[in-house]
Amino acid sequence: MISTYYNFNTQSFTGYKQVSISKLEKYLKEGKTVKEIAVLLDVSDGTVYNLMRNFNIKKPQTRNGENVGNIMNNIANQKMTLAQMIRITGLSKYAIVKWYKEQFSATPKTLQKQELLTLLQSDLTNKEIAEQLNININTIKANRQKYKLSNKERKKASLMNKILEKLQQGMDRMQIAQEVGVSYSTVNKYLRTQK
Repeated sequence: MISTYYNFNTQSFTGYKQVSISKLEKYLKEGKTVKEIAVLLDVSDGTVYNLMRNFNIKKPQTRNGENVGNIMNNIANQKMTLAQMIRITGLSKYAIVKWYKEQFSATPKTLQKQELLTLLQSDLTNKEIAEQLNININTIKANRQKYKLSNKERKKASLMNKILEKLQQGMDRMQIAQEVGVSYSTVNKYLRTQK
């Protein structure tokens, strides 16, 4: 353990500040984050990283697989981006993605995309989807265009499904038109596109 002090200029008129390297190592072994250490030592995060690099101090691996599981189980059901999970848990991107792959056989991004596509295909409005996923409504609109799931196209697909369902029930085209609430020519048009 290095028991030395590092003097650095604080860019103030008070001169130099001393940082105990042994305290830095002790805080790291206790599992404190760099942000927490910076507050305790009254320095910036960058200074802590620089000291770790200059004195070749490695952050100890305090979290084992079981702890990662416990931490991730507490937040996995919350709607968070990968960056938010990293910030809240203090875990690395690698640890979080690895846990997701073990638990769900997919990365967080893949699961979020699947959930988004499912919601885009539902009858929910853009605002409802944005609130449910805790993302910006413009992101929903952009994804509707990207995946060609606009309200107009979604309504067409829904109408097509209703027409096909009635057709499978044995109804003729006139009965389907009356049942679904569209004209006979609309039913013909939709069925021609299916061929």
